[in-house]
Amino acid sequence: MVGISRDDPETLRRFREELQLPFELQSDADGAITKAYGVAWPVIGLARRVTFVIGRDRRIKSVYSSEWAPASHAAHACDFLARNG
Repeated sequence: MVGISRDDPETLRRFREELQLPFELQSDADGAITKAYGVAWPVIGLARRVTFVIGRDRRIKSVYSSEWAPASHAAHACDFLARNG
């Protein structure tokens, strides 16, 4: 599992340490990944909060979006993986 954010690498390093996250966080400071996955808010260009489950075949298996319930993202991904391997 990898988290991707528009934050800079140092901010992500501190965030990961503070929350003791068991996965890597990668910076998308230039917005290339945000643009490629089409998850930027129109007009303002900030990244929306979206979780993708991507299979070993590199295809998107599940998409979950919620701005107001960030904790639900991990639960959704884990539930999807439990049901679909």
